[in-house]
Amino acid sequence: MTDWWQEIDDAIVSCFLDESSMTPVEIGRKLGMSTEAVTSLLARLAQEGRITIVGVALARRAGSEDR
Repeated sequence: MTDWWQEIDDAIVSCFLDESSMTPVEIGRKLGMSTEAVTSLLARLAQEGRITIVGVALARRAGSEDR
C-alpha cells in the first residue's frame, strides 16, 4: 500500500480516537471526502481488522413517519 493510502486510512482511524462513534457522513465532512468513499474505506479497514463496525441503523426517508 502506498503512503498516500496509509495516510487516508490513518486519518479515518484517528477520527475514532477523537470520537468513539461517527457516521460515514460525519467522517466525510471532517476529512473532505464523499460518503461513498468513506464507506468503501471503512469496509476495507474492517475486513483488514483495523476497525470493528458495531452499529447499523435504518435510514430515515423523507416523508416517512416514525414507527
